[in-house]
Parts: sequence; C-alpha cells; structure tokens
Amino acid sequence: MEEPNKSLSVTSKEDYNLTSQERFTYSLTQLANIILAGIFELTYVNFFWDDLKLQQFYFSIGLIIYAIVNSLNDFYLGRMSDNTNVEKWGGRRLIYIKFGGVLWAFILFAMWFPWSYTNQIIIFIHFVVAICAFDMLLTLVWTVWLAVLPELTENIEERNKISLYVQFMGIIGVFPVLIAFVIYESSLLAFQIFAGVCALLCAICYYYIGSKLRERPELYIQQETVPLGRSLKEVLKSKSFVTLTIFRCFNHMILSLNLGFIFAYFYVLGVDLLTASLLFFLNSTFIAFIGYVIYKKLSMKYDMRTLVIRGRILQILLNIIGFFVILLTGMKLIIWIFIFISSICGGYLLFDYPLLMLITDDDEVTHGTRREGMIMGTNAFFIKIAQSLGPILGTFVLLYFGFVRDAPSQTNQAEFGILFLYFIVMSILSFLGLLGFLFFPLYGENMKNLQVKLQEIHEKKTQAYRTS
Repeated sequence: MEEPNKSLSVTSKEDYNLTSQERFTYSLTQLANIILAGIFELTYVNFFWDDLKLQQFYFSIGLIIYAIVNSLNDFYLGRMSDNTNVEKWGGRRLIYIKFGGVLWAFILFAMWFPWSYTNQIIIFIHFVVAICAFDMLLTLVWTVWLAVLPELTENIEERNKISLYVQFMGIIGVFPVLIAFVIYESSLLAFQIFAGVCALLCAICYYYIGSKLRERPELYIQQETVPLGRSLKEVLKSKSFVTLTIFRCFNHMILSLNLGFIFAYFYVLGVDLLTASLLFFLNSTFIAFIGYVIYKKLSMKYDMRTLVIRGRILQILLNIIGFFVILLTGMKLIIWIFIFISSICGGYLLFDYPLLMLITDDDEVTHGTRREGMIMGTNAFFIKIAQSLGPILGTFVLLYFGFVRDAPSQTNQAEFGILFLYFIVMSILSFLGLLGFLFFPLYGENMKNLQVKLQEIHEKKTQAYRTS
C-alpha cells in the first residue's frame, strides 16, 4: 500500500486525546459556520418577507420548495463524502470543507443583492434560488465537519471537551451576526459590504481548516460500499437515530423561530435597537457560556441524557411562567430576566454534537461500517423540513395576531402575538422534542457496552490497516 497522505495518519489508542491545536483547528470551523448561518438565519426572513414584502403565499411556497429540494439532496451529499475517492483527493471529508466552504461563503455575499423590488415573481425566484443554494452548501460543509469529529476521537469526555471549544468559537461568531442586524437596519449597501468581508474571512478559515486537520483511513478504507436503499433502511431502524433526530428537529424549529424573528421581538423587548442588540450579544456569549460550563462540570457526575431532560423541563417551565408574569405586570424589561435564565438552563446544547456522534458509533457497532456522512445527511433531511416549518409557523402566528410588516410600532394584540410566539409556541415545540428524546437509548450500561465494543472494533481495523 502507498504511503498515506499526511491528513490520513493512522491513529493509535493514545491519540484519542486531542492536542490543543487539533481542538482549536476543528473548533474554528464553528466560528465560520456561525457567522455564515447566523447572518442568513437572522436576516433572510427580514430581507425577503419584511422588506421586499414577498407575499405570504409565495413565501410559504418557497419554503416548501426549499424543504423538498434541500432535504432530498441531503442523503446524496452525505453519502457523496462517504464514497469519495481517498487516493485521488487525499481524504473523504476535508476536501469539501476546504473548497465547499469557500463557495458557501461566496453565496452568502451574493444573495443580498435584490433582483427586483416590485415584481413578486422575480423576488420569489430570487428567494428560492438563494435559500436552496445557500442551504445545499451549508449541508455539505456542516455534514462533513460533523463527520470528522468521530474519526478524531472515540473518547466521550474528549468529545465533550471539544464541544466546549466549539461553543466558545460559536460565541465569538455571534458578535458579527448581531452586528449584522444593526448594519442591515441602517443601510443595505453597508450590509452588503459587511457580508462580503465576513464571507472572505470565513472562506480563509475553511481553506486553512481543510488543509490542517487529519482523517483516519483505517476506520473506513477497507469497508464495503453499502447500497443506498439498504443503508437508509438500516439508519432509519436505529432507535438512537430516530429519537435524537426527533429532538434535533424540534430544536431547529425553535432556533429558526428564535433567531429568524428577532425583527419582531424588538417590539416587546422594552429597549432600543442598539441596547437590545448588545443584550442579545451578552446572552449569546457570556450568559450562554456560563450554562455550557455548568453542564460540562455536571457531565462528570450525570449522563448527558439526564442533563438534557432536566434542563429542557426547566426551560419549558420558565417560558410559561415568563409569559404570564409579563402579561400580568406589563413590564417588558422582565423578559430579559427570563431570556438570561433560560439561556443558562439551555446549556445542555453543549451535548448536541457529542450525542450525534454517538449515533455514528452505535451504527458502526451494529453494522461494522463507518458512514457518518450518510447518517448526518439523513438527519439533515428531517432537520431541513423542520427549519422550513419554523418560519411558516412563525409568520402565520404573527399575521394571525395582526402583525404589520416593517411598521414603526405594533398594536397590543400584535404584541401579545409576539410574546405568544416567543414563550408559548416555542414551549410547545420544546415539549414535543422532549417526548422524543425520552426514548434515547444510549446511556447507563448501554453506553458503557457501546464504548467497549467500539474500541475493540477500532483496534482490529487499525491492526488490519497497518498489516495490509
């Protein structure tokens, strides 16, 4: 066998603990991810629905098309990386981060130049093309990035540690996202320039990351190629996959309602635009990181599943209490107390990626094949549907309560609808996601057995690769 590419070095058992440089390089991807995805999520509803005034019918049809197109290609984008020619490209994941990330960044920059300000059909076509192209590249880059982590280390504690690094990078990425909203509200030209600068920085990050990380060929280079139909069937029969996917779908619906409708929430926050932006930044950075650190420490004593369930229940209760407290007192500023406390309680999101990694481990133990790309892509199929349903649900709730688009103020009824969307609708979605996660099987003895079997399998694969 030829000498493997340097990005494909064989990993020994002692290498399961990553170096600080490896953690930094892998986590740096999240900085670029958050900037690109955050700017998009924060402004695309505002841009197309609120400012360009795309009619509700076209807006809803566009999101349905987006859900169908992008969810169907998720299977193939994930599987494409699984089946990439390693000898030709030097790996099966990093090539897509290195060059796909550059293209993704360019799409973010290009989408904010209106094709028309008055023609609804042209605005509709622009809307569909922009969100579908953006999300296809998002899926490709994000999927292969997630697929790299299970190859870097099998150690759950190490994965939780790198997840904390990832969250820290995400916190840094939040700052330009929130600045983007302020710049967007001030001037479209200024926002276009800002988006271009952010896109350039993110493209540089992706190229660097794709050049510096390594892959582990011993885990997959000698495995058989499983047909798509059989692979899908095996993944969809996995209890760990189904339960976590349900949970993550509702999480992404909540995220789309949380981030994509800030333009509406400003009416009920009780402060001016700049102050609200600073408070959102504080909440998404320092406050959120407090929650991550607390849950990281708690994970030394309790399993991830228990912490997620308890944190989720506490969040739901806080949202319901907050809704009625604000209605009864009429004091808008109280909303920030509940936003901050809920953010700390939501620190269990630290385990989002480590839990997703466990599905790939479970799949390998069950079927003997590493197909992270396929699993991530299939998970993304359902996530995309949820992400489309979120804005449709949110806009319908706002319109039902009389929300007036791009207006300087809202009626009392519309403000009630905004609070109802933020506290009650998202609490219902949180509860539905929790119901699915209650059946997640990878904890306790199941987790211990999984780790033992996984280590045995990887040691056998490594030995076979070295002697081939």
